Amino acid sequence: MRTIVTARNTDVSDIREIIETRFTNLARFEPRASKAEVVFTGEKTQVRAAAVISVDRARPVHGEAAGPDPRTALDRLADKLGNQLRRNHGRYSEHSAPPMDELFGNPFEADGKSG
Repeated sequence: MRTIVTARNTDVSDIREIIETRFTNLARFEPRASKAEVVFTGEKTQVRAAAVISVDRARPVHGEAAGPDPRTALDRLADKLGNQLRRNHGRYSEHSAPPMDELFGNPFEADGKSG
């Protein structure tokens, strides 16, 4: 998964590798996840982390968390997004019917004769 990290009024250069590994690990819950955009915003007493994960052929997943430092905000955000991805991945199912051969078998292969 491609990860884009943006920092506003805070420094996240020391945890950039941790950010990329956490979001790469989130891809195991949703294999169709293609891109993650993460924004860290520094405020007076806390750091806010917001993210959008783009999922192919599905709605994007949004999340936001805050903490006293970027690492805590990242951990809280990753937990929230992991829960959402796990929940959403189980909701979608394929509604097409299986092939008839899988249901009833091929009558010509049962006895080895055709025709």
